[in-house]
Amino acid sequence: MNSSLSLPRTLLERILPGATLQPESILEAAERKGLTCKFLTIADWEETGAQYGKTDLFDLIFAGKPLPPGEVIVITDESFISGELLCCPAQELRQRVDLSSQFMFDGDVVFMWPQISGLTVFHHEGGFAHIGW
Repeated sequence: MNSSLSLPRTLLERILPGATLQPESILEAAERKGLTCKFLTIADWEETGAQYGKTDLFDLIFAGKPLPPGEVIVITDESFISGELLCCPAQELRQRVDLSSQFMFDGDVVFMWPQISGLTVFHHEGGFAHIGW
């Protein structure tokens, strides 16, 4: 178990007991807990997914939703390999995604909003959901 993932795992256990840091697990746990979330599929993802840049996807996922206050913790598929997480103030998130050397959205991504006990998940097959906010 990677120690850098211990904080997000602890937070997730507090928000959605029994869930793992994978979108399917998080969505199933949210449903069991009765939390409001709607999984949105990106139209024609298989044909058009490669055309999206990371800020395009960020803007699509967070369109019309003001980011929650406080810090955000971002866990990507790469986090399980490198052990590195992105942690920053929410208002810096778009810029930090843009400046990252990592594409980020080439796999699953979990955004944790500790101050509101909320989550946003991006599934590598072209869908996303906001949970608890």
